[in-house]
Amino acid sequence: MTMRIDHVIYATADLDAAAARVEAEIGVAAVPGGRHDRIGTHNMIVPLGGGYLELLAVFDPEEAARSTLGSAIQRRIAEHGDGLFAWAVVVDDVAPVARRLDTEVTTISRKGLTAHLTGVAEAMRDPTLPFFIARDHGVRDPSAGAGAGGIAWVEVGGDAERLERWLGGADLPVRVAAGEPHGQIGPAERLERWLGGADLPVRVAAGEPGVHAFGVGSGRELRG
Repeated sequence: MTMRIDHVIYATADLDAAAARVEAEIGVAAVPGGRHDRIGTHNMIVPLGGGYLELLAVFDPEEAARSTLGSAIQRRIAEHGDGLFAWAVVVDDVAPVARRLDTEVTTISRKGLTAHLTGVAEAMRDPTLPFFIARDHGVRDPSAGAGAGGIAWVEVGGDAERLERWLGGADLPVRVAAGEPHGQIGPAERLERWLGGADLPVRVAAGEPGVHAFGVGSGRELRG
């Protein structure tokens, strides 16, 4: 099965302010996104050419509180403020992944564009883990046409063994950095074994579980 890092999510209370920060740090401007149906969120997209950064904010607090993703964004903003929040891996079909992991398949839509997801609830509980996405046929990849060199790596903290099992030995471009996250996980070597040598742009570093940073092919990176 084809699998690659699709996007990283940056949770924010202010899309325009987040867009300004991201452009200053990685040199790529955000483009308008839109409102997600029945989730209570809206977004902007920072296309990177081989992956993208999604700036995600709450649009309707009551609707967001009733959705897995929307309520997770609300908690993140309330407890920690703006910052890198989650990541996603694109696959051809989420159904085999859902069977392997025993996870629910859901649908996300925006302006008539739809995609199927699995592992969202688990990824919101443990943001070390990515969720999986498969876009419907004909839906354009949001990263297409950009020239920033794509997502080169993602750095996370969390349970390395669980992440390895979660990814199922996928052959993805991963970089693993040494580090112990303040009693939260074991050494980074556990993730290397977990991924089975998969070539994914992911580094596991010391700190709280979740996404700590990502880098793009141009050599720039965004942290926090």
